[in-house]
Amino acid sequence: MKRNLGTLFGVAVVASSVCVLAFVNNLAAIVNWWRAFLAAEGDSSRFAAKASGFVSWLDWTAVDYSAVTTLIPALGCVCLTVSLYRMLRGRRAQADDFPFFRGSDQLNVALGLFGTLWGIIVIGYFKLDTVSMADLMQCLHTALFSTLTAVVWVFMIDRPLVRPYFQRLLKEAELAETDTGDLSAAVERLVVRLGEASDAFDARQKAADAAFQKRQEEADAAFRKRQEDFEKAFEARFQAYEDAAQKRLASYESAQAARQADYASSAEARQKAADAAFEKRMSAYEAAFEARQKEYHEFFLRRIAELEKRADEERSRADAEQERADRVVKKLGAVADALR
Repeated sequence: MKRNLGTLFGVAVVASSVCVLAFVNNLAAIVNWWRAFLAAEGDSSRFAAKASGFVSWLDWTAVDYSAVTTLIPALGCVCLTVSLYRMLRGRRAQADDFPFFRGSDQLNVALGLFGTLWGIIVIGYFKLDTVSMADLMQCLHTALFSTLTAVVWVFMIDRPLVRPYFQRLLKEAELAETDTGDLSAAVERLVVRLGEASDAFDARQKAADAAFQKRQEEADAAFRKRQEDFEKAFEARFQAYEDAAQKRLASYESAQAARQADYASSAEARQKAADAAFEKRMSAYEAAFEARQKEYHEFFLRRIAELEKRADEERSRADAEQERADRVVKKLGAVADALR
């Protein structure tokens, strides 16, 4: 049922779109025709009898310059679309006028009569000496097509086909409402529906309470089970962590003792090696120091001998110089005495 309604709704949407587009195109054609008519001041020889809209493939529907011929199908298809949408949403509706509204058939007949009158009225705006047969046929189309559309829609489509089919769909979907104008019957139906709604609410409330209680018990049992599992798992993990910690601590202590023993033995060996190396270096240093001391002593002795020798040479040289000076003095004294 839901699938059939969805298909009908899709078809109705497409039909409504096409009919509304044809109606708008008809209005555009009417506007274009009236512009040409007013520009020509009613002279039939100065403008074309037929105008086009903005959708060329729908110009065949623009035969009525009152737009009633396209308005009636557009209005009917829109009502069908809205009614199908309400049915898909589960909304109840009055079965008497479904899928249209109250007085829709009278409105359609009135629109057809309006098109007939408008087609006759438009003839009077032409210049009578320029009216052609095409102009008269256009006005006649406006008068006759609007009436024909209203008659066909109301008495051949709406009443015998569309309403019975859609009212049957509405009843099958259990969404039909009837209103005979009897207030007591309406009140009685309202009371019955309120009682049914109250009983249904009580049943749903009891079912909800039972389901809630059952879910609460299941949740409590599951929580207790998970709590017990969690405690067991926690104890097992704690024991495993404690065992692992004790094992690691023992391994750390044994490793520390081994490292301590290794360090002590290696420290003693290093100490002995360092003492031996120090003694060796000290002996080498003392030997080197004695050798250097001996070298310095011999060097200083040689320097002292050289200095003493140089001093003796200087004294001997000074004595020689002194003797030479004395001889010179003696010679000068002798010379002085001789000169005197």
